[in-house]
This record gives sequence, structure tokens and C-alpha cells, in this order.
Amino acid sequence: MPANNTKVVITGAGAVSPYGAGVAALWDGILAGRGCMHTVPELEALPMVKTKVAATVPEMDFSYIPRRDRRSMSRMALYAYAAAQEALRHAGYESAPQGLGFFMGSTLNSISVWMQITSHCHGGHLELVKTSDFLQIMNHSPLATVSQALKINGPCVGASDACATGLMNAGLAYMAVKTGFVKQALCGGTEEYHPMFSACFDIMQATSHNFNDRPAEACRPFDKDRTGLVASEGCGLLFVESEESAKARGAEILAEIIGFASNTETENMAYPSAETLRECMQAALADAGIKPEEVDLLNAHATGTVIGDIAETQAAAAVFGPGVKINSLKGHLGHTMGASGSLETVACLETLRRGMIPPTQNLHAPDERCARLEYVRQTEESPVKIILKNSFAIGGNNCSLILRRPQ
Repeated sequence: MPANNTKVVITGAGAVSPYGAGVAALWDGILAGRGCMHTVPELEALPMVKTKVAATVPEMDFSYIPRRDRRSMSRMALYAYAAAQEALRHAGYESAPQGLGFFMGSTLNSISVWMQITSHCHGGHLELVKTSDFLQIMNHSPLATVSQALKINGPCVGASDACATGLMNAGLAYMAVKTGFVKQALCGGTEEYHPMFSACFDIMQATSHNFNDRPAEACRPFDKDRTGLVASEGCGLLFVESEESAKARGAEILAEIIGFASNTETENMAYPSAETLRECMQAALADAGIKPEEVDLLNAHATGTVIGDIAETQAAAAVFGPGVKINSLKGHLGHTMGASGSLETVACLETLRRGMIPPTQNLHAPDERCARLEYVRQTEESPVKIILKNSFAIGGNNCSLILRRPQ
């Protein structure tokens, strides 16, 4: 990326999570350590699938969205609409400003709508497939339907990078503002849960299955008793802009994005290597122009898989040494897939603002195969200044984003 003096800041955030609608619900749930995972009847009916647990968004009323917009929205698009409205209002706008960019994606489009369409096709009733159904299954469906509904008329880009989607879109927005491609942008990821997510990861032996009778304890990053991830859903969106733009309109600056990097694992699509993850974090530090010892907290991707947690901690030790504080929010939220990077970044903004570091939920005894680091195991009051946030995806896509508390 060409070097320039443009500073990129975050002035708004919006969230829909298993704790409900809003950033406040997300942060309150995390800080209280409330469990939001539960057994799923569809999984309980599948004896060959070992995991029976997921985390889902509570029932929400979306009737406030005009029907002409709502009828073309999948569930993940509804989540994105709610998060986008919150982020816009948080940034000081009642409607989308002229030329606003929009960078948002998901891992997949709506599986439930796809299955509904497939049932019509198999039943020989193609005439039952509606245009609104098609609009819900496009690869960029949430991006397109939300931008139409909110009249976002700048560049709309829908990067889809599996579990790294949310953070990748935040990084793309950062680069777009940094280089002057756009002045302001909404960015992040959204996802809706379907039992297929759990079943597919189960086939890969990457799901939690030894705490089905205690769902709240099922996802346990870094813990010696972890067996895998718990699939989840939600949406996290950030409003980013140049510092010049934010100051000109008197907006509150929540954090500055000072660095971003992405690379690709080429040896294995399912399992990351510590070496590639190390290189990604080091590249983000280089982009930020800071030293490893300046990072106060590493908010890890750490999904609770055996191999993934080990590789990430080994990479962290190689970059930062044993003294870095590290936490993961997936013990609270489960793995929200394409939304995880941006939704967890929203929580990181609260950590910077409040000086409170949440612990890794369900981490009782760190796995000895994980590197020796300063694992956060209870809420800590700390004047955190800089956070490095990781997202690593199946398929080999890796991202690291660095946030700094406003000067």
C-alpha cells in the first residue's frame, strides 16, 4: 500500500449477536460471561453428527424494515440491516452519507433459502420460485439488499473469505480510505446459522462434542479439554473514515486503525501453519510501524480447535514472546464464521474504550501444547492502548488488523 499520512479511524459500530441486537447487548453479555450456546434439535436428530450445540441470535422483530426491502432479505441481510443502522447512527448519521462505501460479505449465502428453492425444483414446481428468493441467494445478497434499502451509493464490495470475511472487509475499507478511494465506509461481515455448518465441520473433526450436555461450556479456546468449535451467527459492522473527515464533522473517534495485513496458507486448506500466521502478524506490525512490545493485547482467532489454537499460540510466541496478553471471544459467542472478525472487533473497541479485558470463556487449564503466553482468564482492568486482532479462515485466508486507542 502506498505510504501516505492519511489516518483511518472508526467512528461507529453496530452489532447483532447471540446476545441480541446492539453493541451494548454484545458487551454486557461478554462482560457478564453469559452463556448463549444451546442444543439444536436438528443436530440431535442426526446420530452421525457428534456435535449437538450452536449459538443463535434471539428472535428479533424486523417489521420496522419496509416490506419492499425486507421481502428480498435473507436472515443474514436482516442482521446486517440492523447493524448498519446502528453503526450509522453511532457515527452521527440518520441516513447514509453521499458516496459511502460498503465492504461486507459472508461465508455462504442463505442455505435455508437455497434448500427451499431446491425443494421446489425437486418437486417439479419451479413456478413457485420467486424473484425475491433469487435475490436472497446471490453471493453478494446481504451487501446488495442492504445497500439498496439504506441508499448506500458508493462502491459496494463483497469479499468472501470464510472465517476471515469480516476482518478482510474491514482491512479493505481501511485501505480504501487510506488511499483515497473512498472517504467513508461501512465494513464487516454477516452470517446466519444453519445445521449444515455444524455437520460439515463435524466431518472435518473440528467441532466441540464432549460438552453437549453442558452447552455453555462447549466452546473452550486454548483449554486442554477442547475438541473444536461451536458454530454461531450474527453481524458486526464498523463505520470507518479518514481522521480529517471525522474531525471536520466533530465525530467521536472510537479507535484508529493503524495496520492491516493478509496472506495465504498454501500447504493445507484446513489447517494453518504457525509460520504463515507469524508472517501475517509481522506484516501488520510493519504496516503499523510499531514494535511487537507495543501491543497490549492479542485478540486471537482461536476457535477452540485442537490444531488451530496450537498454531496460533506458537505464532504469537514467535512474534511477541511469552509476555503478551491473549484472549479469545469465541468461548462467549461461538464461531460466527464470516461475521467473527468484525463482530469481535466491535468488542475490542469496547475494551479500548473501557479499559476492560474480557477473559477467554471456559479456559480452565491451558493445553500444554499451546505456547506459554499470558492467557487472560478473568476480567482485567487495564489501560489497553493497542490491540492486534486476528482472523484465520478455512481455505488459508489470514488477516491481522491493529487498533489503537484515540490519542
